Amino acid sequence: MKLYEFEGKELLAKAGFAVPKAVLLENVQDAPFLPCVVKAQVLFGKRMKQGLVKVCKTQDEFSDAMTVLGKDVNGEKVEHLLVEELVNIKKEYYVSFCYDTETRGAVLLFSEEGGIDVEEIGTVKKVPLSELHLLKTEVNVLAQIKRLADVFVKSDCRLLEINPLAVDGTGTMIAVGAMVELDDAAQGRQKWQYPPRFAIRSERELEVKKANDVDHHGTVKYVELDGDIGVLAAGGGASLTCMDALVAAGGRPANFSEFSGNPTAEKVYTLARAVMTKPGVGGLWIVGAVANFSRVDVMMEGIIRALKEVNPKFPVVVRRAGPYEAEGLQMLRDAAKENGWDVEVHGSETGLTATAKVIVEKVKKWQS
Repeated sequence: MKLYEFEGKELLAKAGFAVPKAVLLENVQDAPFLPCVVKAQVLFGKRMKQGLVKVCKTQDEFSDAMTVLGKDVNGEKVEHLLVEELVNIKKEYYVSFCYDTETRGAVLLFSEEGGIDVEEIGTVKKVPLSELHLLKTEVNVLAQIKRLADVFVKSDCRLLEINPLAVDGTGTMIAVGAMVELDDAAQGRQKWQYPPRFAIRSERELEVKKANDVDHHGTVKYVELDGDIGVLAAGGGASLTCMDALVAAGGRPANFSEFSGNPTAEKVYTLARAVMTKPGVGGLWIVGAVANFSRVDVMMEGIIRALKEVNPKFPVVVRRAGPYEAEGLQMLRDAAKENGWDVEVHGSETGLTATAKVIVEKVKKWQS
């Protein structure tokens, strides 16, 4: 369950962490204080890039920021605005706790820099929770990180991200930005009373939709589920047949996907990247019937690009057939050998759903 930022900060405040002075608004009104930061309360990230987080120093700027209230953004209605006091930031850090498929455990992602796109600039360190004492940073920062790690574990979080964790002019450390996702399986223990969440598209789902909208060549679809095996499937009916086969083999699909109608390599890349980067994915099954209208080599071009970017440690099992089958599958074999990926490739000689058991067994072995 994803929390709105105001809910995440309530959780942190109850645990004794400093958060900005704030007011939650659901109706248009004058600014409760200035200067301030106005944040649309939605469950997806990258809000500042979409104009959903605004710094306001005048009433006119505040009134302009209020206009997003009630609007639909990425399929989600903005029903609340979090208005926060503008923090005088002297130093900021990026702190995120999550579960990592590579280490198969909880990790800290940490950077001495915070702010927009910090995850993409190459300064983030990954540290297993059991090794937090080895992290080299200021003593007071490490103490805060350890306290946050305690909240992450005791609150049954799947994600606890503070960006930025800021130091203000008085030396106080403040959680200026917060993203929290809770483990639904812990509801019985935690007795949470948050209102129900409606279906909200993830950033990955939105990226695939955008790729579909801007290019009419072929179709790509992607819907996230709760499992751990990523599925990259071709053809509508074949996709459903493969999903059934995967479940029957004891697997848990992490998503439903479909690509058909000869999509471009770029669109297949976007879909493959979305499938592989979903948190918790421990294997990838690339599967489909004979592709009458899609070239297998073009599909593999996009898939290989995504594989090189993600560089998965988990197993990949492939069953594809169709035009340029031999060329496409050989491209994948060569790339797997060159990059050291665990990839098992099957063509038209193997039945459509026969590899469902193969990927399930490989994932179980990899996770054990």
